Amino acid sequence: MATKKWLLLAPVAGAVGLGVTLGVGADTLLGAADAVGKQDVKPAVSLPITRVVLFNSGVGYFSRSGEVVDDARVDLTFPEQDINDLLKSMVLEDFNNGRIAAVSYDSREPISRTLSSFAINLNNNPTFAGIVSQMRGERIEVVMTPGATNQPGKLSGVIVGVEHQKEAKGNTTVDVEVLNMWCAEGLRSVKLTEIQQLKFANPVIESEFRRALEVLALGHDSLKKAVQLHFAGEGKRKVQVGYVIEAPIWKTSYRLVLSEKEKPYLQGWAMVENPTDEDWAGVKMALISGRPISF
Repeated sequence: MATKKWLLLAPVAGAVGLGVTLGVGADTLLGAADAVGKQDVKPAVSLPITRVVLFNSGVGYFSRSGEVVDDARVDLTFPEQDINDLLKSMVLEDFNNGRIAAVSYDSREPISRTLSSFAINLNNNPTFAGIVSQMRGERIEVVMTPGATNQPGKLSGVIVGVEHQKEAKGNTTVDVEVLNMWCAEGLRSVKLTEIQQLKFANPVIESEFRRALEVLALGHDSLKKAVQLHFAGEGKRKVQVGYVIEAPIWKTSYRLVLSEKEKPYLQGWAMVENPTDEDWAGVKMALISGRPISF
């Protein structure tokens, strides 16, 4: 038996119609996520839903808008079955002389292959030493733990490698992992257990690490895919994204109330057939925030 839900919309001044022409701009690039991951050096910014238009044909138009500063990236997540319609219908706008640098999406390849494409390979749950060893030749900044033996509080240098050394402990010896760095004063060895914080000086490596972690997080839900929107420009400016994806089927009804003492107003109801939790997410968000919903 079909599940049906009724939704009472707020009174509106009149029926609203919307015509949308959808497409992808000429300077927009579609490709695999790792194709632009190396260019991304900033955390993603949020872009809230500002308008929802639901049609009785089983699709919905969603609009997101907000402000970005300089070069920015916006991450969106969708069910895998919606990605094809999303990319075909997406319209992106970057105002005040901004431009759309790229639109990328997660590959259908196994997560292990995607992770191996990043500068830092997080496959097989690598240890601290394993991660640092992959970055030989990269410049790093290290903060030592208080009380580290014969070490300054902070160090800056280039990773030479990680080695295992024997260290006496009581009447026995233990293996100790040591980071070898080339610093301004020469070669220096630092115990990994004495490192409190390590940061890569190269912002591209920082971005690669962050993207790899995001891929791992998204891999926990194999039914969803991430889409990244890359905006390029200078200063603060408004950006807008619109797209069409599958939505619940609406059957609408209207009531026009006329009165000699009050102004006429139009009420609208909608019956939604077989909605899912994801279908309702955008609608509820728009209702709670007071944003317009058309149908």
